[in-house]
Amino acid sequence: MAKSINIFGDASRKLKSKRKSRGKRRVAERQRLADQEALGKAKLEKLNPMVIPLLAAQSKSSPFITSSIEVIQEYPHRLTDNWINKLNNWVDEVVAASILDEPDVVIGQRAAFGPLKVDRIIPPNMNSLYPMSAIMCKDDRGWKWYFKTSKASQFKVGDYITFSASPSGHGEGITFLRRPTKLVKANLILRDEE
Repeated sequence: MAKSINIFGDASRKLKSKRKSRGKRRVAERQRLADQEALGKAKLEKLNPMVIPLLAAQSKSSPFITSSIEVIQEYPHRLTDNWINKLNNWVDEVVAASILDEPDVVIGQRAAFGPLKVDRIIPPNMNSLYPMSAIMCKDDRGWKWYFKTSKASQFKVGDYITFSASPSGHGEGITFLRRPTKLVKANLILRDEE
């Protein structure tokens, strides 16, 4: 009786074990991708349905919007709850601003404004020819008022201010002002209605 001789030695066993480990890796990779896809779908379901169309309409307006578009399209599983909340709040603000009527101010005609609440202090853009800080104010309806001023550092978010300025144009929910003067912090007295 002839004995079989293994001319390949342990190489065939190693090859079989490599094939098994490759198979296990492929299965694990497929499972990881399936988990990411399921997580991404769950995250996208938390988004307001208006997020994607509004992001598409304003695709080049800020780094927040461009990075949000990229993540939603390519890596939705990377969305955090905080990011989802910011996107949903942003949509609420855009929608609320789009339904507001423009204020009754004449473009180019100097007028007095206030008291308006300081919503944001915007740092200067150092790439512009004349970098200057800006203030974004909000009235009680939610309409925003934007102007640049060297006195922005004198105020903080939440302050109420009065000033005079010339409106230069309206956007969606915002009026742009130029040459603000007489910027003063307003002292509001809150009264309880009886």
